Formats: sequence, C-alpha cells, structure tokens
Amino acid sequence: MKPRPDTCYHCAMNICPHFGACGGCATQDQAYDRQLAHKETLVRTLTAPHAPEEFRPIVPSPDVFYYRNKMEFAFGGLKDAPPLLGLRQKGKFDRIVDLSECRLLSPEAGALLAAVRGWAVAEKLPTYHLKSHKGLLRYVVVREGKNTGERMVALVTAEGEIPGESLLAALDAAGVRVDTAVWMVNAGLSDVAYGEARALWRGKGTIDDRLGDKTFRVSPRSFFQSNTRGAEKLYGLVGEFLGEGADTLFDVYCGGGAIGLFLADRAKRVVGIESNPAAVDDARENAVVQGARHAVFHALDAATFAKDPAWVAQWTDPGAVAVMDPPRPGLQPDVRRLLLEHPVRRWVYVSCNPEALARDLSDLQPLYAVKTVQPVDMFPHTPHVETVVRLDLK
Repeated sequence: MKPRPDTCYHCAMNICPHFGACGGCATQDQAYDRQLAHKETLVRTLTAPHAPEEFRPIVPSPDVFYYRNKMEFAFGGLKDAPPLLGLRQKGKFDRIVDLSECRLLSPEAGALLAAVRGWAVAEKLPTYHLKSHKGLLRYVVVREGKNTGERMVALVTAEGEIPGESLLAALDAAGVRVDTAVWMVNAGLSDVAYGEARALWRGKGTIDDRLGDKTFRVSPRSFFQSNTRGAEKLYGLVGEFLGEGADTLFDVYCGGGAIGLFLADRAKRVVGIESNPAAVDDARENAVVQGARHAVFHALDAATFAKDPAWVAQWTDPGAVAVMDPPRPGLQPDVRRLLLEHPVRRWVYVSCNPEALARDLSDLQPLYAVKTVQPVDMFPHTPHVETVVRLDLK
C-alpha cells in the first residue's frame, strides 16, 4: 500500500513513530506477509541441500504486534536533563530513544513508561551513565502474562536509596496494573538488566502465565520464551514431530524447561539438561507447580552430558527421544558426536539460527533423514526466525 502524497508514511503503514531510531524493530516498514516470505525463503534455501522430505509453509506469529511478554527499558540522558526511558538507539549502545509507546510489549507500555519517567523527575533521581558509571536508575523490566493478564515491574538500579512506595503510587495513578513489583540492585559495571534482589514492594515477586493447559511461574530472571502464544504453536509442533509414548524425553539445552514440561504428558520420564543453574531452578519449580514428578532437570553443560557414560547409556535406550534447542551457535561438537556415535531413533531440532542449523544438518545427514522442516515466526518485525526440524534415524 502506498500512502497518499499528503499522508504521513508512518501513519499510513501503521508504523511506530519510533521506528528507524529505536533498535527494537528492524523491518516494521515491511508488510507482514513480506516479512514471512523472506524468512521462509531463507530457511528453505539453507535446508534444501539436505533434501527434507517435507517443507511446510512458515507459521505466522499469532500476534503481529504486542507479542512480547518481556521488555527491558533502559534509563539514560544527559546530566542535569530530564531522564530518558526506552530502548537503545539503533547502533548506539550509550544512547536511549525516549519511548512514548512500544508496540512489541502492550498498549499500556506508553502509560507505564510515562509514569516511571515522571516519578524519576519528581523524586530527582539521577540516571546511570555507562561511561562515567555514576548515577542510580538503570532499567525497568516489565514482564506480562499474555494468557493471564498479570504484570510484573522490576526496577534495576545501582546502589542507593529508592522510594518504592511513590513509584507504585505513580503507576497506580496512571491506571497501570501492577500485580507484583520488585527492586534489584546491579552494583557492577556490566550493563545487564538484573541484579541482587533488594526489596519486594508488591505481590509475591512472581507472575503466572500459561502455555496450553500448563501454568508457569515467572520470576524477574526466569527463562521463558518471550512470545507466549507463539511458543504454544512452536511447542505443539515439537510434540507432533516427536509423537507420543516415549519412555524418556531428553530436553537438551532446556533453559527453564518449558518444552519438556509442555510435553511431559507424552513421555514416562522427562530429563532436562541445562548449563545455567538459575534456569534449572525455574524448571524444577515449575515441575512442582505442575505436579510433573516424572520431570527432572540437571544443571549440566550439554557437552559434559554428551561425554558422560552414565548418561550415554540412558540416551541409547530404544524408548528415548530428544528435543534440542541450542543457542545461536548451534550444537556443540560433543553433542554432534553423541548424535553420530550413539544415534537416537527420533529427535527434533529447534533452531534460532538457520545458518547454524544448515551446518549441523550437513554433519548429521549421514545417519539421519530430514523428515520435516517447519519455519515459525516468533519475532515479527525482526530478521529472526525459528525452525523446527524432525530427524529420524535412517
């Protein structure tokens, strides 16, 4: 659609007014069907040399806008000037785009940011500066239960005194729902949006969200797929590809255990492997919340798991299946070696990086048939795409 000459281009295309400056979106100026076509073509091109028996059309995100359940908004600005609160400027780590809205999070984001910004001005609180390492306010992290409506606000600061009651009063006066509010202190130099828990100002410190019929407890630092409704689609595909009736489902690179727990009813036992202890704590807590006593999670690097004879013996059980959702670099060499030297009859690869996926498929194709390739769009208006691949032992 082309705008009329007297029409604002951004308005005609329904583009966020911050697009182009803000680093949150990259392709919001492209129609959504065009974004999908580009991502599908990318995955198709990279996986075609591996002769998939079936290539399915890309699954769109259920929500094109307001799909993210977590955003980290940074403070910034010049000394003695009103604080800025928003996202990093595109290509500038030390500059902030002051946001009046965010179409990735929710329609209430603008009112929430305005209330926090006004509170910081009223309380005369300085923002933290990355170069001088002086100041107080660092981040506001917002987490929302897309299927429950619950909202968490986490304020991240440097060391100092924070008037939490007045912050909650400002949010309430703006009509912004806040079910739980926490204060965290990052006293280090690293620019991360979390820190030591310092105070619980409201609620229980967690919110709940649902994936299908499973309830997940989400804490300020929980590892949880950021597109809730998209994750339901993605995990449903993983379950379809794996089938039912497995003795053991290995969930390798399991993060907070969402895939394994979502599919826990399909296997007699679920074993999650994850190197991050905080994520494993989340997985174990959610297993308790869901009553999934047959799901166990281990704080173990995937490469270490792949070389441990005791684990390899369980891995090679004829009733075992697996799902692997590695980070962007793809499968570790020891994990690829495990798959080749001790093959599993069926497994599903969930990839967030089509290039790494193509490399791994090249290494694994001598033993495994690429049965189905399914791209899934989890991040509209960005170049990122997830791919679900079913592989069966030849």
